[in-house]
Amino acid sequence: MNKGTLLKSPDGTEWSSEDRSCPICGSRSAKKLGARGGRAHHEARGVETNVVRCNECSLIYTHPTLVPVTNPYDKESAEEYFQLHDEEQKIRHGEILAAFAESVLGGPGRMLELGCGRGELLRGAANRGWSARGVEMTDDFIRVARSHGVEIEQSPIEKCKSLDETYDVVMLAAILEHLYDPMETLNRIKNAVRPGGLLFIDVPNEASLSMRIGNLYMRARGRDWAINLSPTFPPFHVVGFSPASLRRALAEVGFEVYRLEVPKWRNDLPPSTTVGQKIERMGMTAIQSLGQLLGMGDGITCWARRKDEG
Repeated sequence: MNKGTLLKSPDGTEWSSEDRSCPICGSRSAKKLGARGGRAHHEARGVETNVVRCNECSLIYTHPTLVPVTNPYDKESAEEYFQLHDEEQKIRHGEILAAFAESVLGGPGRMLELGCGRGELLRGAANRGWSARGVEMTDDFIRVARSHGVEIEQSPIEKCKSLDETYDVVMLAAILEHLYDPMETLNRIKNAVRPGGLLFIDVPNEASLSMRIGNLYMRARGRDWAINLSPTFPPFHVVGFSPASLRRALAEVGFEVYRLEVPKWRNDLPPSTTVGQKIERMGMTAIQSLGQLLGMGDGITCWARRKDEG
């Protein structure tokens, strides 16, 4: 498929196929992990493409890269997209994140969240006295956030004007994995965070034990599928980090890791209705627990500090 080829997923979203190199280091040397989407999905969701791992920096991405022609998030309401998210729990999480930033910086200040969704984390930060605002592009997400008094710039992250200002903290909570050019955004963030200020990143760990065992399980079942990423169906993850690739990306743009953790996440396999599904669910829970013990948990949470260039 050449650049400009249009493909359509079952929900009607059109995708442009592009031949791209690694979004972090630019290398074109990569190993195929498997197919994802369309035929390579148990519900035939999205469009089929390949998931690959860069041989240079270990970032996981898709090749060819399928870029949406229109905003795919508009296909679902805020309630549908965030159906597994607990509003009050996320507000409390926003308070916890803000409190940690205060412990490092000495008190509240200016905060920007990119891809803020319904704005719960910003509401939590505001509860602690932060001047908190967000950037979001999806109409229904913005409707909900603004109904709670959150200040929002409606824009794609790549084009937002908010990053032309300066902040004490910028947050990328479950967002970096959605960006086709994460380095471009990280460079803009570096210029928007004051020297000594903080960047918070929360991404899936695509090198987790769960992912590795899951891919082996697909091979054992005779499938050429990968379980990494979800490039053309919700939640639309298009790049995948490991702790090593995230550290490399941050170092290249001028951030130093302040704290990085690799926690266990909840088991999001569908509810069990058959004996086979119950066994799969129990197996995944055991693998997740073992992964946490081995430092190969399901997610990565990272606080990074902009180097003081003065």
